[in-house]
Amino acid sequence: MKIDKGIFLSICLAAFTSCILICGIVYYFIDHTFLDKLFLYKIGNFPLILIIFVAIIIISIVYSTAVLSTIRHNEKALLKGLTKAENGIYHKETEQPIRSIDNEIELKIQKISKQIEDSRKTVQKLVDEKKLMESQTIEDVVTKERHRLARELHDSVSQQLFAISMMISAINELGETTFKEQLQYIEKMAINAQSEMRALLLHLRPVQLEGKSLKEGVEKLLTELTNRQALQLKWKIDDISLSKGVEDHLFRIIQEALSNTLRHAKAKTFEIRIRKIEDFVLVRMIDDGIGFNVENRKTGSYGLQSISERSSEVGGTAKIVSIPNRGTQIEVKIPVIE
Repeated sequence: MKIDKGIFLSICLAAFTSCILICGIVYYFIDHTFLDKLFLYKIGNFPLILIIFVAIIIISIVYSTAVLSTIRHNEKALLKGLTKAENGIYHKETEQPIRSIDNEIELKIQKISKQIEDSRKTVQKLVDEKKLMESQTIEDVVTKERHRLARELHDSVSQQLFAISMMISAINELGETTFKEQLQYIEKMAINAQSEMRALLLHLRPVQLEGKSLKEGVEKLLTELTNRQALQLKWKIDDISLSKGVEDHLFRIIQEALSNTLRHAKAKTFEIRIRKIEDFVLVRMIDDGIGFNVENRKTGSYGLQSISERSSEVGGTAKIVSIPNRGTQIEVKIPVIE
């Protein structure tokens, strides 16, 4: 246990001073002849008064250590309660009551935890209300325009890029070496452009969740992507009952993660797992792409920022771990408030 030297010395000094004060009072009120004998009487080669003095010091140190240990225990208990509140485990009775700590502090922790819980409920209600407001006329117009642009991009640019890549592949098979390197470079560019186009289409023409659960919407999205590109998709999704606002945010987060993988990761596989653990829904997404430095992230930083912001909007957290040349893992944790 790490001990604060200042506090320890202060307690020792206070205890020692108290003992000396008590000895002084005793000396003042009782027969001095008896006390004088203490100075003359010896146990072994040591005067009795010296032994009493050493005993007072030892008692002071033991008492100080016990008091400091109790303070540290209470600090740890207090920190544990605050950490639980920070992680969303709020307004629950402590399994073992905090010893030697003012009940008022414990009550304040529970009050703060309750306020955090109420705030998260309010945030999720606001998200639900925002989701309902998106059905207004102006939102419908924007959605229709995005769908129109997505169809045009898919029917023209995307199809042409696909045709270019197929033609170049056929030319490469002819065995002509003069232009082989250039053609391979063009083929690579066309493939990259297709990946970029598919990522853009995810934003312009998102799969809608209306009438579907999160599980149904995500499975439909992944199935459509499986039929359109080479990225190997694996998923396991539990059927979890969530509010519409939370479902919509989680769905957009998954879309954003997929878009980043298609545009930047150069990954071969993408795995997604959605499940409920205690009072939280946990979404974990992993790819085996090129990864990046999380501290100095630039590639896809807007998308990753969007993931963090959407998680916070519903009272959750987003943890992003990436290792260069190994891949990226995104873990989103959202509280389920009933």
